[in-house]
Amino acid sequence: MLFKIIFLTLLIGFGILQKLSAFCFLADSDTVEKKMKKGSLVALPVAFYSPETKLAFGGIAINMFQLDPLDTLTRTSNVRTAAIYTTRGQFILSVDHNIFLKDEKYQLRGNVAFLKFPDNFYGIGNDTRLEDEEVFNNNIFNFTSRLMRKVSPGVFIGGVYNLYTMFNIETESDFLLETNEVPGKNGVRLSGFGLLASLDRRDNVLNASRGYYAEFSSRFYQSYFGSNFQFQQFEFDFRKYFNLHKNHVIATQFKSEIKTGNVPFQQMAMIGGDKVLRGYYRGRYREKNLVVLQAEYRFQVCSRFGLTAFGGFGDVGDKLSDFAKDDYKYSYGGGARFTINKKERLNIRVDYGFGDGVSNFYINLAEAF
Repeated sequence: MLFKIIFLTLLIGFGILQKLSAFCFLADSDTVEKKMKKGSLVALPVAFYSPETKLAFGGIAINMFQLDPLDTLTRTSNVRTAAIYTTRGQFILSVDHNIFLKDEKYQLRGNVAFLKFPDNFYGIGNDTRLEDEEVFNNNIFNFTSRLMRKVSPGVFIGGVYNLYTMFNIETESDFLLETNEVPGKNGVRLSGFGLLASLDRRDNVLNASRGYYAEFSSRFYQSYFGSNFQFQQFEFDFRKYFNLHKNHVIATQFKSEIKTGNVPFQQMAMIGGDKVLRGYYRGRYREKNLVVLQAEYRFQVCSRFGLTAFGGFGDVGDKLSDFAKDDYKYSYGGGARFTINKKERLNIRVDYGFGDGVSNFYINLAEAF
């Protein structure tokens, strides 16, 4: 069975590479890039694939602007609106904004989203079983806003507010989510404030080839903020990029999450998805704490086409003592990249990841880290 999966993967990958390699000779006036540069408002169709959504398609509108047209030093602000429908019956309506105020002294980033999102649940802990997979229906509303002030070039500090609700949870009567005392199984209303600080020394935000990035954030969900669960979370994300030679880059990431208190399952640290240990379903393993280390080798074949290989390991646990090197989950795989905006180095990425007894396919925009 494994041989068949690998053979099919190679066969599909060879076909994809043949198609994508033809784009290496496209001129800078390629249609997609022209659309992204043309005017301040761009509307484009979008499609992607992940194990969480299966095939997803819809539209995205990007409004690019500068608050002061005469300010040539401040980066362009943008507001992105996306409406997505998936073959799993999921619906996503999301508005993201990234606004730079004059001289970039302040940066305002945030998201407002509504999701109708049937999802998988495997239980809580680092030893859950794949055969216990359950599907539950739910609706989600999320609002997150970050206000950050530049204190020196590349250094920002600020605050964050998050309002998150999950409601209309539906599952089968004999499922784990229904029969076990899982915090949050009847829905949640979370409201919390926090602090964050970031140090950004990357040469490119979307696809760095040198430099490093570090971010520390905290959130405190309390009843006096309107939250029906009380807990705290602390996250640290460090990324380092090595430019080995022209067109050869190694990207690395260390990520940790520590959460204390009465943490609902919706907000527990999770392994999997298209960014953290690709190959596992997002939420395949979930617990209060997480540690992950991963790396990716990127090779640009030509101006618009590249290849990657990636790998990593990590785990989740209720306590730090739950982390044992023999229990760490691993992930590895490879993929292809097609550049749709050379100026911003924005890629479409096609990845196939393998984990312990699982494998998954991804198509998405921008790099994983």
